[in-house]
Amino acid sequence: MVRRKLFYGLICLVVSGGMFSGAPVLAQTSLVFAKPGPLDYSAGISEEILKEAYSRIGITVTTREFPGERALKMSNSGAVDGEVNRIHGIRKKYANLRMVPVAINAIEGLAFTNKPGIKVRSWEDLRPHKLGLRIGAKYAEYGTAGMQVASVKTNDQVFSMLGKHRTEIAISTRIEGVLTIHKLGLKNIRLIEPPLVSLELFHFLHKKHEALVPRIRKALEEMAREGRIEAIKTAAIKKLLSEAP
Repeated sequence: MVRRKLFYGLICLVVSGGMFSGAPVLAQTSLVFAKPGPLDYSAGISEEILKEAYSRIGITVTTREFPGERALKMSNSGAVDGEVNRIHGIRKKYANLRMVPVAINAIEGLAFTNKPGIKVRSWEDLRPHKLGLRIGAKYAEYGTAGMQVASVKTNDQVFSMLGKHRTEIAISTRIEGVLTIHKLGLKNIRLIEPPLVSLELFHFLHKKHEALVPRIRKALEEMAREGRIEAIKTAAIKKLLSEAP
């Protein structure tokens, strides 16, 4: 009788998940996201927003910086857990990514030039000109498809080419363009208003973490209602501007 009770107790322990390989998998406690770079200021701001959002659901976030296109490949392959931020339509090409449907940031894509007389009201107005942009800036790659484009790895290179008159127009976001111009000490470069495009940025998870989407969506929605997302963005931009040369 005693042996029978011991045997029955052991079976219950195994079935309930307290022993052997049947034990429940521990909850996710940390994630690593790809961040485009170097010096993608918008992604840096989004990273701070995500760190707070994930901390609310008990998960620690770190990032690894890669050139823009490689960052997407790393995220899509599952080598990292997802992408800090990207535009809405990125999943058309990177099918393994799952968008969290709360905008965490936004960008304005503009034309920058040091050549007098250039007027730009649409993407098509760029066609006669020599253009520079950063590889992996998808909004810029899509908008300038088929045009005279010099694609380089960094924003520094984009604006250095413009400063040396190797290109006539640089395509960049407002914040990246302004800060890079100040950083490099470039003169006589103006941005052309209005923006060519204004886009919301979203966080993406690899499909292996699809079950996390509702939880992080809820955390981000709470932060939006509380005004935390805007507060983090405002503080980060002020800091970046204060640190610019």
